[in-house]
Amino acid sequence: MIKLYTADTPNGRKVSIALEELGVPYEVVHVRIDQGEQMSDWFLALNPNHKVPVLDDDGLVIWESGAILLHLAEKYGKLLPADPKGRIEAIQYAFFQTGGIGPNMGRFGAAIRKPEDERNPEMIQIFGDEVQRLCGVLDRILSDGRPFLAGEYSIGDIMHYGWLSIAVKLGAPQVMAFPRVVEWTKRIGERPAVQRGEQIP
Repeated sequence: MIKLYTADTPNGRKVSIALEELGVPYEVVHVRIDQGEQMSDWFLALNPNHKVPVLDDDGLVIWESGAILLHLAEKYGKLLPADPKGRIEAIQYAFFQTGGIGPNMGRFGAAIRKPEDERNPEMIQIFGDEVQRLCGVLDRILSDGRPFLAGEYSIGDIMHYGWLSIAVKLGAPQVMAFPRVVEWTKRIGERPAVQRGEQIP
């Protein structure tokens, strides 16, 4: 039985969406990060980096959302293209998210959520500019008319969706400047499995 330790975060949603897309049964353990449960001994025994999500797949414990999605895709033979070129492209886009969109949007969001008198305009500018640059990269990838990053829907799309869908809902100009990226995000959001996954936990 798969057990998902998660919370209402963009990274947590990646795994619940993937599990819903795969249609496999799983149990959800809601980690209440607002109460500091991610720092508790029981959770640190699962993930020494004290972050959600964590997946326990019948005793195999995996943390880091990209590693979890790669494991699930390989185990169930879905969410990765069958041809070698498409497969490595999907993995490439998953890595691109963990090294680019994820950390930069996280830092950008943290910078603008600070009380106004504590905000650092330079940091807001730096991270905002990088988010916009990265969205420009996605826009170039999508410029050939492909529906999804690797051609077919994959872990590369799921990895980006959680972060970018929030930015689209908020109308963040760094993302809204790229209509192809916005439409791609909305296309993913229309999938029933994505909508179910967004309700977890």
